[in-house]
Amino acid sequence: MRAPLAQAVYQGTEGSEGNLVVQAARVYLAGGDDSGLQAALAQPLHWEAIELIADRHAIKPLVIYVLNQYGTEKIPQEVRDRFQQQWLLAARNNLIQMQEWRRLLQAFDAAGLPVISLKGPSLALQAYRNVVLREFTDLDLLVVPEDMPAASDLLVREGYRLQSSADRSTLRSSRNRQMDFINDDRGTVIDLHWSPLHAMFPFQLPVRELFQSARVEHREGISFLTLSPEHLLLYLCAHGTKHCWLNLRDLCDVACSVSAEGLDWEQCMAWAKSAHCGLVLKHALLLTQQVLGLKLPPQIQQHCEEEGEAQTLANTAAAFLFRKGNDIGYRETLHYHLAFVKGWHAQSSFLFERLFIPAEPDWQHVRLPQPLHFLYYLVRPVRLLLERLPRTS
Repeated sequence: MRAPLAQAVYQGTEGSEGNLVVQAARVYLAGGDDSGLQAALAQPLHWEAIELIADRHAIKPLVIYVLNQYGTEKIPQEVRDRFQQQWLLAARNNLIQMQEWRRLLQAFDAAGLPVISLKGPSLALQAYRNVVLREFTDLDLLVVPEDMPAASDLLVREGYRLQSSADRSTLRSSRNRQMDFINDDRGTVIDLHWSPLHAMFPFQLPVRELFQSARVEHREGISFLTLSPEHLLLYLCAHGTKHCWLNLRDLCDVACSVSAEGLDWEQCMAWAKSAHCGLVLKHALLLTQQVLGLKLPPQIQQHCEEEGEAQTLANTAAAFLFRKGNDIGYRETLHYHLAFVKGWHAQSSFLFERLFIPAEPDWQHVRLPQPLHFLYYLVRPVRLLLERLPRTS
């Protein structure tokens, strides 16, 4: 049952260089068994290609860390020097982001606005235990919906502006339920969420439940509110599914969150069922197991394998993950997401949303005055069609 997925992984990882990147991630998560990595290092390798692939999968610091631990003598000196520079640059960038994160957490606390840190430095400290190993280019913050206007105002006071050219009132109607802010002086981007997932997906994590189960963590002298281990795993699986598992970092996030302390599998499964995330969770765990060697408790392994559709979807996701150029077509994405939508009525609503409900790209494509916003229902399908014409011509 697992052979097709394993074959998809190891034949589709962009040759020996891609396989080395996968093996480095597996070694980090396995914590010692480096036989696969040593076999990969014994092959003829193009090191610039390895760097590009690790970059594409957003795990270059992790790959550098593992190779320094297990393969230094097999790496050319000039490559080692380059790795050292890249490691220091990643550390510098992450530390700058962390300083801004700390500053904003203090501002939210002073304003009496509870905020949950999603991914980014929170995940690096909580699941990776090393802030350098997981790169992050923005900061994701979650607030309850009624606090979103006050949170937006706070970010503006702290030197941020909206990235989008659409006005704030229009963005508040976004079904994506997030607004992106940028601080031009600091070069920091904030994704402000009032729900962790796009409203069109059937799998949803209720914001109030996330805040009720959230925990206060204390790491590196910083106190921050974070998702419970169970909700964190569900969120990471849903996030990867939303983005069709385009890079290994999303899988590493899942694997590291499973390996972190305190995960209550029974509670996680119960919340997955109530949030309609069961299939999302199962296929993500099977995918992570086959690609990165994630070890699952026997009862969870059995629970995942009982649903044949989970394995099929894991195969599909593996094909996305290791496709050169990340060239996933609109129809493929739509077909994959539809597999998680059950019932003809729900599928019809999902298709209507994908094809007709306006979103931020539509608002930026054409600027219409408020009285003419109903025309965005026509703008969206036309925009989608025009974007895909060059591919089919």
